[in-house]
Amino acid sequence: MKFINTPTKALTGLSIFLSLFNGQVHAQTISPDIIKQQIDSILELPKDQIIDASYDLSRSYIRSKDPIRAHQIMDSISDLPEVMINTNLNFAPFYLRKGDVAASLKLRKQSLAMSESYGDPTLTFDCLSSLTAHYINVAKVDSASLYNNQAENILAQYQDIPRDLYEIVYRMRSDIEHILGNYEAQGEYLEKAWSAIADIPNHRRRGFLLFLMVDFYKQVDRVDRLAYFTEQLSAYYKEKTLNTPDYHLPIDQVLLDDSSEEAIANLENIISVSDSLSNYNALSVCTIAISRAFLKSGQPERALPYLNNTIEKLTAANYLYGNTSERQMLQRVYLAMNNYEGAYNILLDQKAMEDSLRNSEVLAKIADYEVKYQTQEKEMELQRTAANKKFLTALLWAGGVVLLLVLYFFYKNRQKNKILARQKSLLETTLDEKNVLLKEIHHRVKNSFQIVSSLLYLQSENIEDKEAQLAIKEAQNRVRSMVLIHQKLYNKDQLVGINTKEYFEDLTRDIFESHQFKSKPIKYATDIKPMVLDIETITPIGLILNELITNVLKHAFPEVKDTSEMQLRFDQKGDSLVLELQDNGQGMPDEVAESSFGIKLMKALSKKLKANLTFSPAPAQGTLASLEITKFNLLS
Repeated sequence: MKFINTPTKALTGLSIFLSLFNGQVHAQTISPDIIKQQIDSILELPKDQIIDASYDLSRSYIRSKDPIRAHQIMDSISDLPEVMINTNLNFAPFYLRKGDVAASLKLRKQSLAMSESYGDPTLTFDCLSSLTAHYINVAKVDSASLYNNQAENILAQYQDIPRDLYEIVYRMRSDIEHILGNYEAQGEYLEKAWSAIADIPNHRRRGFLLFLMVDFYKQVDRVDRLAYFTEQLSAYYKEKTLNTPDYHLPIDQVLLDDSSEEAIANLENIISVSDSLSNYNALSVCTIAISRAFLKSGQPERALPYLNNTIEKLTAANYLYGNTSERQMLQRVYLAMNNYEGAYNILLDQKAMEDSLRNSEVLAKIADYEVKYQTQEKEMELQRTAANKKFLTALLWAGGVVLLLVLYFFYKNRQKNKILARQKSLLETTLDEKNVLLKEIHHRVKNSFQIVSSLLYLQSENIEDKEAQLAIKEAQNRVRSMVLIHQKLYNKDQLVGINTKEYFEDLTRDIFESHQFKSKPIKYATDIKPMVLDIETITPIGLILNELITNVLKHAFPEVKDTSEMQLRFDQKGDSLVLELQDNGQGMPDEVAESSFGIKLMKALSKKLKANLTFSPAPAQGTLASLEITKFNLLS
């Protein structure tokens, strides 16, 4: 999930970055006279061929001995928009790979301005996609989303543009979701991208997209989809004749999990050449591939120098998109080596980097708004100047006080409407910003809870005492109930409330899945009325429910039978909310251990809700726990 397409004419991903098998850069002669002759020959072509020809010409010089000088010569010779746009879009990724982020961004924005003046919507789409790719590679999500949405608008506005370009829009949206950590949404957008070109067997980006999907489903362990897309990818490459092997990675070693020494040696060679050429996409994917091979062969310590080198190189070049994957792989390597301190430190480093990226996004968003505001001010100044001229002309020709008054009040009313419109727009923008910030808060709270859960897990791995391990496990369950709340708030449009049906069912399922049953699992059923409660109400209820279910799983059934069952009910009765948990187990003891932490916790939380928590024998057999809540905030 690391390769970003820029212009639509380009070979995507790996093919635009690698010259690995022959290990040489094309020795293209750089001469102003030769370049001028080549550009002049392009200008003699029919107009519909100029774009493709100029693209191919600029591509040929990226692998020359001195690409920067070649770009400067090409930029100084021609001012034809289609030639300059393709030149800029081809060289922009080169500057980014060299670590010159400012130069890369400048070329892409210049190309966008030229394409809008030139009036070719396909070129404009290419420029917007290139800007999206740039911001994805430096992990600025707000700006990437802005330009990707504009690119999609171009496709919606101009129906004569090829529909397969939706593949680029959806693929880049999957990259944005990857940066945000929304892996479910990432998979959905990859599937949408595939649907855009699935019926085009010879599509130029088919192999690249299939590579991404195989890699994605391998990481998320979706065996069914992995099998399907691996078969598609294998069939695609069997039909290909690779006349230019320097444009492709060895698919059998990168995709098929080959951990033999021969495959590792080939990957080491690819990594070495990629590093020397600053081909960061290839360096990233091959580092992940070789690390997987070392883990599979039981040699995790051999992956350390490759991962540390790649993280260092990507960070130095401000090439942030792949950094999260490398850090996650490094954490897996440390855990495989039983180096919990290293795993803990890399977890903190990853958290700090993600927080830094979020802060960078906010700063980028502020900068974008500043530019938009200044542009708006200039446009308003021009409008005011034009209005004043119209007013003076009307005053000279009207010659009457009545007409002057009518024009004056008309002008004032128009200005008032503009002010109201600006105020409305500002309020809407402010509300959107607050919603984004609120979602970010929930995301950070969720991440913080997940770090706590990870620390508890790491601690439990070093504890031999069974009671201590059980206590830490119960603490993890309590943390998970709160993680689930903030995860739902982050993923939903409703930012201040939680749907009871979704939350209670998900929480119950998580607790049952995390519990280790000695024989068969206990059956359970739910009857929950859907309603939306605020976070102040749902959090203590979730913690109480966690304790009640845990008690049932631990104590209600000494021996699980086919008839063993737990029932969860939640409804509103009058002015109260009633939560009932019933089992048909062995029943409550005559005396409840009031000193246990779980009982104390439930009573304390019940007081916060002004609730009455009771335990009584179930009608037939077992125990009925009932929580009647009188203090709550029902949103809908």
